[in-house]
Amino acid sequence: MWKKLFRPYAAAITLAVFTLIGILSLVSVNFHFLDPFNQSLQDYDITDIVYSRLRNTQKHIDERIVIVNTGQPSRERLAAMLERIIAAQPQAIGVDVLFDGRKERQSDSLLQAALKKSDRLVLACTLRHYREDLGYFQATDGVDTIFSHYAHIGYANFPSLPTKTIRFFSPQEKTAAGQVLGFATEIARQYDPEAANRVLKRGKALERIHFTSTEDHFIQFEPENILDTAIDLRPLLQGKIVLLGYNSTYSAECPLLDKFYTPLNEHYTGRSEPDMYGITIHANIIQMILDNKYIYKVPDWLSFLIAIWFCYANITLWERIYRRFPEFYHPIMRILQVLEFTLLFFIISFLFYALRIKWDFAAGLLALVLYFDVLLSYEAFFRNRGPWVLRLPRAWRTNPGE
Repeated sequence: MWKKLFRPYAAAITLAVFTLIGILSLVSVNFHFLDPFNQSLQDYDITDIVYSRLRNTQKHIDERIVIVNTGQPSRERLAAMLERIIAAQPQAIGVDVLFDGRKERQSDSLLQAALKKSDRLVLACTLRHYREDLGYFQATDGVDTIFSHYAHIGYANFPSLPTKTIRFFSPQEKTAAGQVLGFATEIARQYDPEAANRVLKRGKALERIHFTSTEDHFIQFEPENILDTAIDLRPLLQGKIVLLGYNSTYSAECPLLDKFYTPLNEHYTGRSEPDMYGITIHANIIQMILDNKYIYKVPDWLSFLIAIWFCYANITLWERIYRRFPEFYHPIMRILQVLEFTLLFFIISFLFYALRIKWDFAAGLLALVLYFDVLLSYEAFFRNRGPWVLRLPRAWRTNPGE
């Protein structure tokens, strides 16, 4: 039974394929002239097609979250907006505006007074200077103590990764002063403590963001609407999450301010312009936390084992096809490669679309691309009948079909 399952020739080709994959990965890491090409590959993900093309485009408005565009306001104007919003009694308020340093005394006093009127208000901050040796950030910046003493704080910066596209967030981080929650996590905690506890109990340093909404899926207000005393905000904001941040509908105003690439970008390759403001990304994270809809990843070790088996099975299949159709094995194998690649693409897409399972099968796909050419090269190499080749067992160096 073991002899039927284990075929030395197929095992040798599989080893050669994954040795080549390892060499290629080292080359892409160490050769700086390949960086632009490498970056473009890293920034692409098959699941981007699911987000961009297969997601539900119907506009279902999430009534729980309201986005208020702040524009680029003075602190005095922002204080007036907060006064009106707090009076409407929302369940939680998040302000994605940095107040680093003190400005005019009057405007700072007005903003501080507004902050004192709510115990469910979260201010954005940024984390700085990560110490690898200590495992925490040394500083929390972006909000002066005259404001942070009267509000909860949550860091709004996204993880620094070698891709332009925002795909992850960190629920919490360690700092020199203690544990700090992410901006979205802290807001979710104010709105639904149990939901926030769920994401923290998962214990993941990084969570992949499950993007479901653009800014059009949320109720939106401009500063003029909030400051208009003729509008009763209570029925519009009471019991909800209100997020304040830059979310301008006038793209010519400042198009790249706090704007990022996301998987929802319709141009998932060769992107020319960021597609989502930071405040909307935070809204998507909050949605995910409240709905308990996380993305689950197939373990890397399991993906690697499947990739090895997949490559081995393909080579074993080639042996059988070669024995039965020696004249047509080449076109048959090329057609099978295309069909398998297409099938894997749909399986990976379906798992993500229907079950929120992220399967990183890059090694298996690369093995599928390389194995037949490696096999032919292996055959050509071992046609050399030198003495050292002849010392190897025939089962390892010769196609059993010959």
